[in-house]
Amino acid sequence: MNDRVRDNRTVDQEQALLDYVGRLERFTEGRRAVIVHLSELRPYNRREHHFRIAASCFDKLAKKHESALFRLAAGDYVFITKGATIEELEEPVTRLRYLFSLDPLLSHAGTEEDRFCHWFNLETDWADLKKAAEDALTKRKAAAVQRDAKPKPLAEPLDPRRLGQIEQTIATADLSPLVRRQPICLAIENRQIEPLLLEIFVSIAELGRAVMPGVDIAADRWLFQHLTRLLDQRVLALLKSKGEIDPKRGFSLNLNVATVLSPEFQEFDRIVGAERASAAVIELQQIDIYADPGSYIFAREWLKERGYKICIDGVKPLLLPMVDRERLGVDLVKLEWTPDLSTNLDNRVARDVQEAIDRIGRDRVILSRCETEICLELGQKLGITMYQGHHFDGMMRARATGGAAAAPAAAAPAAANAPAAAPAAAPSQRQAS
Repeated sequence: MNDRVRDNRTVDQEQALLDYVGRLERFTEGRRAVIVHLSELRPYNRREHHFRIAASCFDKLAKKHESALFRLAAGDYVFITKGATIEELEEPVTRLRYLFSLDPLLSHAGTEEDRFCHWFNLETDWADLKKAAEDALTKRKAAAVQRDAKPKPLAEPLDPRRLGQIEQTIATADLSPLVRRQPICLAIENRQIEPLLLEIFVSIAELGRAVMPGVDIAADRWLFQHLTRLLDQRVLALLKSKGEIDPKRGFSLNLNVATVLSPEFQEFDRIVGAERASAAVIELQQIDIYADPGSYIFAREWLKERGYKICIDGVKPLLLPMVDRERLGVDLVKLEWTPDLSTNLDNRVARDVQEAIDRIGRDRVILSRCETEICLELGQKLGITMYQGHHFDGMMRARATGGAAAAPAAAAPAAANAPAAAPAAAPSQRQAS
């Protein structure tokens, strides 16, 4: 008989586990247990289908032996079985290790730092398992209290009706107070930095608060993508009319492929001129490129003919190995810093990223969303030389306070003639900052 409690959200799994373990106090012979800490995985590995697949890994063993499976609120699984050998119990765990092998948590497999699972022989470890069940129940109750105490989020998602209202507002609003500029920096020896370009963008968070408070305008990817097309046009019009493009500075813009092919951009290009175009970078989103390859290729050839450099924006670490820069015909790739990229490069994700950077070209990659010194440490270990983010904004402000700040110059060799002239993924039209 298999006594299994699985994914039953109406049952308090922590309390059920504690009760079950309590009943086993006098029946520990031949029983083993394992706690698989899926809660320690990265968020992208903790989606509902991951939990369903993880639970199914124990099906074969559960059909063969008396077993119980508990899914805790945090996401961990506890599997208790009677009569199974160590080898039998290791088989589903090994499958789970393979399933999540790219997660940084698995980088310490087989070492003392391995936190993926904990094993129990109930004949000797019953008290330890009971303590683990008690701790899980305590944490679940504490999390529930904390969750109830938090104020409910006020922001509502963007919908088609609100999208229409925002479009009407943006069409006539003066967006100049929302325009921001963020430097893309070259890090040289002794952690000295030099500004290369300025990315010109509109803060999405501030735009949302200004035109429709209480609505998350970036909540729906596709509605937001539609909104950015109008935003592109308004930003181009603003840059033309306000003279925001400094002829002595390189600049970067994050645009849709459709915008590049629009009459508005052609007019913008006419005003910018060939000389300034050669010091400019046009950033395109991955999703936009792959959504319409034909339009992208046409836009790419037109941009290159006019002298612009092209950057793929918003590349996540897990997707970087899939980017073929030469086949896509781009000059630069913007890699977003995420917690997956720790300063410890001894994990599979980091090794794959390192190989991808070497293939793409170390002077062709920009590490963006750099918030702390850790990002610079990581980038230097990976051989990256270009950075963008609030951490470097602070370094530039400190440098300016000391009177040594320099303006990003289009004439800088890296900016004018090499891929080092790219912007990094700062908060832009495409990112809620």
